Amino acid sequence: MPTRKFGARDLELVKQVLDSGQLSGLGGGQVTPRFEEAFAQAHGAKFGVAMNSAMSVLHASVIASGAGAGDEVLCDPVCVFGAVAVMYNNAVPVFVDINPVTWNLDPDLIEAKITDRTKALIVTHVCGLAAEMDRIVEVAHKHGLVVIEDCAHACLTDYKGRFCGAWGDIGSFSFQASKQMGLGDGGMAITNDEDLAKTLDLHAGAPTFMAVAHGLHYNYRITEPIAAIGLAQLEVLPAYIRSLKENAKLWDDAVADCPWIALQRGPEGADHTFHLWGGTFQGAEHGIPREEFAKALQEEGCGINLGYTNMPAYKHPLIAERLGFGRGCPLDCPLYEGTGNQYPDGLCPQAEALFPKVMLGYPLQPYDSAAQQAEALRRAWQRLA
Repeated sequence: MPTRKFGARDLELVKQVLDSGQLSGLGGGQVTPRFEEAFAQAHGAKFGVAMNSAMSVLHASVIASGAGAGDEVLCDPVCVFGAVAVMYNNAVPVFVDINPVTWNLDPDLIEAKITDRTKALIVTHVCGLAAEMDRIVEVAHKHGLVVIEDCAHACLTDYKGRFCGAWGDIGSFSFQASKQMGLGDGGMAITNDEDLAKTLDLHAGAPTFMAVAHGLHYNYRITEPIAAIGLAQLEVLPAYIRSLKENAKLWDDAVADCPWIALQRGPEGADHTFHLWGGTFQGAEHGIPREEFAKALQEEGCGINLGYTNMPAYKHPLIAERLGFGRGCPLDCPLYEGTGNQYPDGLCPQAEALFPKVMLGYPLQPYDSAAQQAEALRRAWQRLA
């Protein structure tokens, strides 16, 4: 481990679905509700709502928050997916800068971004490192905002004794193939609020009931076979997370003596479950050019990505070129009169400074392979020491 393993238990549960003849929860399938309940309980939440992808969960969460045309939702600028989900519902993403050590949203900067148009806040647990949810929830709820946790990287990630996803109002998890619990695709919302669960479920079932449209609901159903695989994989998830941590430690150890690589780590009480291993290149302060380090990484074949996307979320073409639904929506929606849709250079200086320095490793590989990559990383930085 960690390599993606599917075996007898997965086949057993999928066979149960096939034998039942019910491949959809709408047709009387019973595996999806079992998966929803088990996943929610594993993360300390009352309700789970399974969907076909994490983007569907994020979209449904924005809808459940009440944010729409003319409204704002606070987002972090490292991962673009929260902002995309906001724009799905014709609302405007407003970006809050990050802590340069954790790469997560900085709680101290939230309040200054809140206006009378703000409806919700989306916080990403970047790479699997828990954000400071106690502080984030406190300020968001003080202003009546719905807190949506993007836990795509953060299955079973603990923060001060509570799992990520159960701190805010809604937690969104990804089961895309590269994630910690890769099912091919799929997603899950968790919440402790029964009304939010019911609202989310409107988009996880059918857009109409008995062919009558009672609202503008989306068709984001998960299938019974995927839910069955999810049940099986949930049983081995804790051991799998431990293996990701073991692989990440190999990279930690490889750079432990390097004075110009800083690990992405959080404050006390913030667990890291390592969907990705992260480090920050600080060689410029030591007279080491970034280009030389990039060349050494490539020549040593250590599998480290340097720079990630090389742009904060608001520099992606979707936002920078003001794309969307046409007629100016959502960023220039006629119903929107705020200033939060302006995205100049320097909007989030910490994030902009971070991107060229981001180092990412992918722990989803066998231990021996990760060990080889770690040694290659050690050789790469020692060449420039």
